[in-house]
Amino acid sequence: MVSVRRAVPVLLLVMALPAFGANAKKASSSRPPRDLHRVGDHWTPYNAPDPSSYAPTAKTYQIKRGDTLWALAKQFYGNPYLWPQLWESNTWITDAHWIYPGDTILVEGETTPVAAETAVPAGGTTTSTGATGPAQTAAGGESAPPGGSSEGGTTAPGVITGNPVPLGTEADVYCFGYLGAVNEPLPNSIDAYEDIELKYQVGVSTQANSVERGENIFIAGGTSTGIMPGETYLVVQPAEIIRHPVTKKVVGQHYDYVGQVRILCGDDRSSRAIVTQACREIRVGARLKPMPQIPIPLARVPSLPDVCDPASGKASGFIVNSQEWDLALGDGNLVEITLGREDQIQPGDFLV
Repeated sequence: MVSVRRAVPVLLLVMALPAFGANAKKASSSRPPRDLHRVGDHWTPYNAPDPSSYAPTAKTYQIKRGDTLWALAKQFYGNPYLWPQLWESNTWITDAHWIYPGDTILVEGETTPVAAETAVPAGGTTTSTGATGPAQTAAGGESAPPGGSSEGGTTAPGVITGNPVPLGTEADVYCFGYLGAVNEPLPNSIDAYEDIELKYQVGVSTQANSVERGENIFIAGGTSTGIMPGETYLVVQPAEIIRHPVTKKVVGQHYDYVGQVRILCGDDRSSRAIVTQACREIRVGARLKPMPQIPIPLARVPSLPDVCDPASGKASGFIVNSQEWDLALGDGNLVEITLGREDQIQPGDFLV
């Protein structure tokens, strides 16, 4: 039997993305910070900078009941997966899951040097997770996985100063795939289509063999195999077996993400769903995988090491697969590597 070691996709130069096969919803406590103090007309565990200390051109926002960093990132940046950018700009928030009505956050711009020096975090170290995004307000809201930038792994010296940038796009995370075990058990699959516009065409030998966004489908699988109405699933298509470039041993099997579906209804053995995203052709037989909520890592891009810099001594691995590549790679190519969480690789890490 071949021992499979999970690998993670990365963006070159190389930007590590999350291990998709892992459960992204594991977490610790959902308890809010306890050490609250009164600031003006509201209570908070944090010592936020005085809004008047921000630069005149800075854009700020006062947190309201029900706000989350997830929702605010969608409001201000047009993409909820960029919520770490808000957190990165407001480092006085020590727990991204808990933000407090009345506190003022920086949305665009920078603090003055004095404000940056006097903004000392206070209280709040517990974390929690959920499926919709980070930060829940003390007055009630939503919770989700923590995140933010991490500059570990084999990092290059001399980090470039400036604002953090997203290391990928939503398509990079949800339209590439992952390297998993060979013949990974995925019990639920697409059973048939319901073509609302054409249905079955009498006398036509070639019927539609894929579906698009907004079309309904039938799922082989129901509550007995974990399918739940209202949940969104990634549509997975098993692809090639991946071998180590040096030893030629099987590393694992690549699985393409071809789209997403939301379950509408069903029973214990079958379900109906609607296609909510199509990355490529979605065919009968494609498998379903629970969809993790993965924030796009943000980080300040480090400078490349000098050719004479000594090796870091940290974990090293191999690039074993890439999206749509043949003989060479370039900037922005998505790749899979033989390094993962067991090697202390985290989202946002850079590797040489």
